[in-house]
Amino acid sequence: MKRIRVFLLVLAICLANPADIAAGEYLTYQDITFRRAGQKLLRDFTDYDYNRAYAALSGRRFWGWRTHTVTNHEPVTFTQDTLYRVKNEGTTPITKDFTFKMTEQTSTQISASGNIGIEASGDIRGFRTGLDAHVRPSISYERTTYIEENLDISITVDPSTKLTIAVYGEGLVSNGVGRHYRFFRNTRSGGWEVFVLTAEYYSIEKETLE
Repeated sequence: MKRIRVFLLVLAICLANPADIAAGEYLTYQDITFRRAGQKLLRDFTDYDYNRAYAALSGRRFWGWRTHTVTNHEPVTFTQDTLYRVKNEGTTPITKDFTFKMTEQTSTQISASGNIGIEASGDIRGFRTGLDAHVRPSISYERTTYIEENLDISITVDPSTKLTIAVYGEGLVSNGVGRHYRFFRNTRSGGWEVFVLTAEYYSIEKETLE
């Protein structure tokens, strides 16, 4: 099976400390794959994973958070969405016009489980009760903005060929668990996760039909 793949790099986001969106839009991506085996997203944690992570916490404290990091800046690749599929089962080429648009992007996203919770202030979202200071001590809430720009291209789909256009990307995932204490009493507990988008691009793939 013959495949031709072309990547159009439309976003290259530096690892800064940009803004967040609530509850992880990244969890709606078609798939997310860790480059290193044995890593998990927070949504895939089992009770055993939680119990083992909680056991690694260093004990109660008078006031504040105890946290444990399970996954630390692990690289991932993802398929965000498949935009177009065109099959040419005829005998003459088909030419299609496509427009790709670059817009404002949020490059850091968060998710939480248990009763840790997420709070919002306008476009800025963070973990409740000051957890950000423990899991992201250098964060500054800034939105990365790109001037909107259209890229118009024409693609010819030959006979017996399938064209697929999808949005792919790369990122970094950190996650773990935390417990918050007040007067030595556990008041909040659960999992936290931070997803940092580092690159996003369109993939244009032509594949010969069998």
